[in-house]
Amino acid sequence: MLRRYETIFIVKSDVQSDGVNSLVDRYAGIIKGLNGTTVKIENWGKRRLAYPIERMREGVYVRIDFVAQHKVVIEVERNFKIDDNVLRFQTVKLSDKVDMEEIEREMAEILKKEEERKQAEQKKAEQKEEELKKEEELKKEEVISEPAVSEVVAEESGSKEIETDDTEVSKETVSVETEEKKAEEE
Repeated sequence: MLRRYETIFIVKSDVQSDGVNSLVDRYAGIIKGLNGTTVKIENWGKRRLAYPIERMREGVYVRIDFVAQHKVVIEVERNFKIDDNVLRFQTVKLSDKVDMEEIEREMAEILKKEEERKQAEQKKAEQKEEELKKEEELKKEEVISEPAVSEVVAEESGSKEIETDDTEVSKETVSVETEEKKAEEE
């Protein structure tokens, strides 16, 4: 008789994410190998433990929701006991009667929501990338169109050079004007 179960297990925090994924795949494979159906797998990530277990204060929590016979639960828990990377585990029976059509609809809905979530994340990433490109372009434009005002005083010739974004006055023009002023003063 098929029943619906939920197993939550805690993996040691020092196990890499690839190792956690391989553990999850291993237990999902055990369930599938014994004619069970995995409805949903959730990796809740690293969390602080309520109390230290084997001198560890953190662990990676994983939840597996599945439909199977009781012998599958026994086999999965036997493997948890053997595995040194699993700190704790708990399996709870969610329901005695299982309608497989309902489970398949639920699984299809979960897959659809996951696909929509991935698409939304991809759109957000694309929008951020476009915004960054626009900001970079604006910064480049600001640097190019920023008025360049500089005043250089040449002590030897007594000439001034003034540059703005609207007009540019060359050294020659300024030096001619200063020479004319000197001539008038004499």
